[in-house]
Amino acid sequence: MLLRRSAQSVRDLFRGVWIGWLCRGGYYCLGLSALCPIRLVLCVDDSPVDDIIGQREGIRIFSQGRITGRRLEGNDSAANEIVPSCRAEIEAELRHAAAKRVVLAASIASRTFSALAADTGCELIANPPDLVDLLNDKGPFLAAIEELGLPRLPGRWVRLSGRRYGELAGEMGARLVAQLARGTSGSGTAFIESEADYEAAGLRFGERDVWIAPDVGEISINVNALAFSSGTAVSYPSVQLEGLQMVHARRGMYCGNDYLATADLPSASVDDVVEQTARIGAWLTSLGYRGLFGLDFVLDPASSRAYAVDLNPRWQGSTVPLTLAEYKAGRLPLAVADLACRLGLLSEAEVLRNRDEFLEPVRVSHVSLRCRESSWWRVTSALQPGIYSLSGEGDFLREGLRLNDLEGSGEMLVIGGVPRLGALLAPKSHALRFSSERQVMDVATARPLEWSVTAAQRLYASMALVPAPAE
Repeated sequence: MLLRRSAQSVRDLFRGVWIGWLCRGGYYCLGLSALCPIRLVLCVDDSPVDDIIGQREGIRIFSQGRITGRRLEGNDSAANEIVPSCRAEIEAELRHAAAKRVVLAASIASRTFSALAADTGCELIANPPDLVDLLNDKGPFLAAIEELGLPRLPGRWVRLSGRRYGELAGEMGARLVAQLARGTSGSGTAFIESEADYEAAGLRFGERDVWIAPDVGEISINVNALAFSSGTAVSYPSVQLEGLQMVHARRGMYCGNDYLATADLPSASVDDVVEQTARIGAWLTSLGYRGLFGLDFVLDPASSRAYAVDLNPRWQGSTVPLTLAEYKAGRLPLAVADLACRLGLLSEAEVLRNRDEFLEPVRVSHVSLRCRESSWWRVTSALQPGIYSLSGEGDFLREGLRLNDLEGSGEMLVIGGVPRLGALLAPKSHALRFSSERQVMDVATARPLEWSVTAAQRLYASMALVPAPAE
């Protein structure tokens, strides 16, 4: 079986290859670096986890956050700043690796990263930034959903100033969702249930066009997939966590994924998500897109129908725990298959012949703690990355980097973006993420289980965040 290769046989595939990688956070590499020769990481967010990865795995990590001392919310544009900030050191690393096949790969689009590859003659694995920019616009995606004949919520593009709430509510129902063509982590989304909500959304969005559609419910499904020229490989979906009050997220803001809760969804809905994802993958390849992408669906509880509402032409937050869980299960992670195929080390045909194996369930949940929206925050107590207990006082137990280091469902892994002592965190930014093998979301109520609320409270207290002026 393709996905049951031994770890050593996968490492052997990459023999003679040296990979530099661009990502949001340095810890993103942990699902890859156990199998792939990741040797250089350029990232946006800074964390003491980067130091541990460097010491244990021999990976050089350069982060923009280390230079600025700040962490911003959803600021992938900072990925364009890390190359000029550390150009001399990066080029020194590339020269050192010149005897090997040097490859630069990106999980987020960056023009400066693409230019670095061109300037230094390195092989680049990345979709064209202009194509990614196009796909980050909801307009072409929603038009494609209609053209493909896939389920689509009965929405339309409008200017809120030109319509009345009562008029739209009469057509679509009293609960509405309005979205700008572009936005991250809910920044371009408003949920409307009253005239007052409608007026507030109108002030927020001004004269810009928004996509307005019925708000069918709070259950969201996320999926990762690989778009190949000859087909699409789809992974096991997760219940997406968003808008959880326990992590200071308003509705529409991403705050994690629960792969265990997927078992509580209607199986027909999960199958439908997989089928729709495969068809959208074919549309992406028709545009020239290749590799990892993600989709968000909303689930209508009345009909169990899943509607695709967002396309993510990149690595997602959910890709990180998925990769770690696949590795722990002894399977070839979807993200590793992507790299191997893009490098010509595995054939697309071989992966697609075994695509059903990617749909096997994984055991992991992943929760992101956010900062409050009211101010900037300073970290005044150092939190040690590693393994923590989920019982008692939630004490630190031992060092650890991957899900493999957990010894059962009574523990959690705290390595995702843990901030440094003294770091300045922007309003709504991700403070840290924790992973476990416990279910977080009660699908029936769309509410988090109590253990996760307690864990989040303890981690907030451990960081001792205090309001601070932006510097």
